[in-house]
Amino acid sequence: MNITSLPFELNGRSGLLDVNYGPIRNATDAGFDLFSNAGFDPNLCVGYPAMHARVRAHPASGYGKALAWIQIVTRREYEAAEATDPIRVETMVDCPEMFERLGVPFCAMGFPAEFFDAPCANLGGLARLAWSADTFLVTLPSRLNGHTISAVAAFRWGYTEWEREGQLGVSLQPLVGMDGAAWSQHLALLRAGYGQWDYRA
Repeated sequence: MNITSLPFELNGRSGLLDVNYGPIRNATDAGFDLFSNAGFDPNLCVGYPAMHARVRAHPASGYGKALAWIQIVTRREYEAAEATDPIRVETMVDCPEMFERLGVPFCAMGFPAEFFDAPCANLGGLARLAWSADTFLVTLPSRLNGHTISAVAAFRWGYTEWEREGQLGVSLQPLVGMDGAAWSQHLALLRAGYGQWDYRA
């Protein structure tokens, strides 16, 4: 796993975000062994990406460290492994089902929040899938910030998986930091699906 450090500012104070990212070497290390009783082969995840983001340093304490995570996933689906144009492109807010039912766009929250994700085996009959995530560390809405959600740090990561002549393959996309423009591009999607919240560019 490689660690990428990203600076951010929260409540007028500077902090540092660490993102551990790389291929899964062992199903148990990523927690996939817990899915074996649900009919899923944990070894399918080996070689796919795992991402774990957490605040390494910030001088605030208590409510001053309240943060959340929002992740926007884009799926580019292809009929053939060598195709250049996708047959479908789908962009969605990625959050647990329980949060989605409540109209909450977060995938994690805390004081401060950590976030882990490890997607794998999502082809679903396609020949190739390019899966990418725009992941945002955001303010947790409260009276302290006027109940608003703003991005304080952002990065993109993901992978491509394919099937060719009965053989499966996977390659990871590099993790890259992003600026506020990426957050602004997704505000229309967030407001359409989770419009009860006040998002700020």
